[in-house]
Amino acid sequence: MSVRIARVLAFAALALHTTAAPAQIAYPTRPIRLVVPFAAGSQADITARLVGAKLSEAVKQPVFVENMPGASANIGGEAVARAAPDGYTLLQGGSLMTLLPALSVATVVDPVTAYAPVAKFAEPRMLIMVNASLGVSTLAELFARARQAPGKIAYATAGIGTVQHLAMAIIAQKAGVDLLHVPYANSGLALKDVLSGEVPVYVSFLGPLNAQLQSGQLKGLAVVSTKRIAAFPDIPTVVELGYPEASMAPWNGILAPAGTPPEVVALLNRELARIVELPDVRERFAQMGMVPLAPTPAEFAADIRDWVVRWPAIVKSVGIEPK
Repeated sequence: MSVRIARVLAFAALALHTTAAPAQIAYPTRPIRLVVPFAAGSQADITARLVGAKLSEAVKQPVFVENMPGASANIGGEAVARAAPDGYTLLQGGSLMTLLPALSVATVVDPVTAYAPVAKFAEPRMLIMVNASLGVSTLAELFARARQAPGKIAYATAGIGTVQHLAMAIIAQKAGVDLLHVPYANSGLALKDVLSGEVPVYVSFLGPLNAQLQSGQLKGLAVVSTKRIAAFPDIPTVVELGYPEASMAPWNGILAPAGTPPEVVALLNRELARIVELPDVRERFAQMGMVPLAPTPAEFAADIRDWVVRWPAIVKSVGIEPK
């Protein structure tokens, strides 16, 4: 082989290698806004600030968390859906966004078409808890008390038609008990009323309530999941207690506006998958009863589509009428 031919082959091989290499993207080059459609101090807010800080370190740009609560998370969700699809405005979404279409005939953000799913990074655990002064230690004891006073024992949730409300409604329906639902738009006010005993039962995510459970102010009766929480191993699951229908696998995830470049989505997905495996993040997740996840964007999108289809039958089963 001549020297000239060898050089030609070498250049051809180099060109092929260069073509196959992944394209480099100039992202991000400025701060990223992470919208949380819930109030400061909520489980979603705490998680967003933890993950956002780690993402900022990874991409070498500030990640600013902006709380935009209201309208069942629809205000923040709509703001992100209408933002430029460039990766600089993201949404910390959750299960509620897939539930809203089943609850309202009014216009809501379509979770299937409005977003580019980036990463479903955690499954937060919900708990059925009671004020310790109520004097019950198990779900069976709570229901026995409720049968003696139908419609008198109140439970607080984050709102009508939320995942928390649906879970408790399903359990109460199967147990044949009549509980009084008290919806709250403000988690801080809900906790205040639960701790005062005004509303003795609370169905909520563990995240902001770890200290109250540890101190004994609140007593956990059931984990609304298929698995127990490592930090509170003595609290049984609703599945163990005979209510598997109430286990709904809620999630936290990051979404971008529809049309966001796939390479930006892929970059963010890789970083978030790495972040949830960091020891300090896993430790904090465990304290909040959260399980880290790392599906692909395509798997995340499929999960969203699946739950949008599944919710209407669940909503109908507990007698909630769409508004």
